[in-house]
Amino acid sequence: MKTLSFIIAFLALTNCIAQNNCSPYYPSKKGTEITLHHFNHKDKLTSKTNYKIVDINSTSSGSTISIQMSMIDAKKKKTITDTQFSIECKDGVTSIDPETIISPQLYKQYQNMDYTIEGKGIDIPNSLTVGQQLEDGYVSMSIDAGVMSIDMKVNLLNREVQSKEIITTSAGSFECYLISYTNEVTMSMGMKRTFIVKQWISKNVGLVQQETSKPNGKLVSKSVLAALN
Repeated sequence: MKTLSFIIAFLALTNCIAQNNCSPYYPSKKGTEITLHHFNHKDKLTSKTNYKIVDINSTSSGSTISIQMSMIDAKKKKTITDTQFSIECKDGVTSIDPETIISPQLYKQYQNMDYTIEGKGIDIPNSLTVGQQLEDGYVSMSIDAGVMSIDMKVNLLNREVQSKEIITTSAGSFECYLISYTNEVTMSMGMKRTFIVKQWISKNVGLVQQETSKPNGKLVSKSVLAALN
């Protein structure tokens, strides 16, 4: 087991396709940094996540990109977690760690506990088109809460490229693909919650905006690109 950490779903920074075979919707240039701001349902800033590409290892069969991530509590100005994860690029598909499926709210809630995790990460083809169906993802997670173990499974279902849209944030205006999917979270004792997730990703930039809502359309949380360097 390891100290619980947060890695947000669908991080992307910039493009270096010719050198490492990775999707333009994922990080692929060493030294690139990105900052995402996370908001609650009341549009209040709750945390900030900073990412930096620290290493790229490319071979004839594919590439591995290492990313350093630091998440900071917006109110307390304290680090919630500081960790590193990798992205794998092979056969025209880019895959990231299954931990990306876990929501930032859960990671923040259980940040001082240990966990074990397994599953299938998130895949994105190097080429996207409107109407394209994408592979599902899932993760099983067991959290050591001391007196008891909390088991959880998260499924990402019905992933689809819905449209192309222009999204504007403090970092600028970007032409994006909108990817939507159903996020099903099953907890211990059969407790189940369903969310609808929308992600806007832009070529040569990556994740620009993400919204998580209840099935009735009520917003739960939002993440927005704040800086790209």
